[in-house]
Amino acid sequence: MSEYKNIAILGGSFDPIHKGHIHIATISRSIMELDKVIILPCEKSPHKDNETIANNYQRIEMISLASAEHSWIEISDWELNRDTPSFSILAANHFKTIYPKSNLYWIIGNDQWKKIESWHKIHELSNILEFIVFTRDQEKPLVNPEIKSHFIDFNFNASSTEIRQDLKNREQSITAIHNDVYKYIIEENLYL
Repeated sequence: MSEYKNIAILGGSFDPIHKGHIHIATISRSIMELDKVIILPCEKSPHKDNETIANNYQRIEMISLASAEHSWIEISDWELNRDTPSFSILAANHFKTIYPKSNLYWIIGNDQWKKIESWHKIHELSNILEFIVFTRDQEKPLVNPEIKSHFIDFNFNASSTEIRQDLKNREQSITAIHNDVYKYIIEENLYL
């Protein structure tokens, strides 16, 4: 385990996972020289009110299908086995215990970065890891000198909410999700 110098965590509901999530992981890996990206689906985000549509098993399966070509991506069900909501500080402490000598990063979007001060025990969290923040459309994020962060501009014009709506409307061309994920969604009759 000590062979991993740099590890990032990408958390979210992944309901469903889409190509943007995988692109963000790939870009983070390249720019930040990451050895591993851990995709961490959450049971219930403390920052969102809505429940997931796909169950935990289905979300893990879709993540597995979407990330199958990337040996450096690991899927963790750690948060799915905890009481909700699970705060990021708990996950950070968990992974720091597993990888005590690794540099840890947390990948987020600028929407979450704007609310970072509301995160549970954010200053304790920022002592454990650094943030990789993805902005959109050359957006200029506010720098917080107390929280070590790295900013990457990236646009992917899709969201899980939009994908669920397209599936519900029976859109024929849904290119934002991996083909195997799309087939699985149809087989499982998800979001339809």
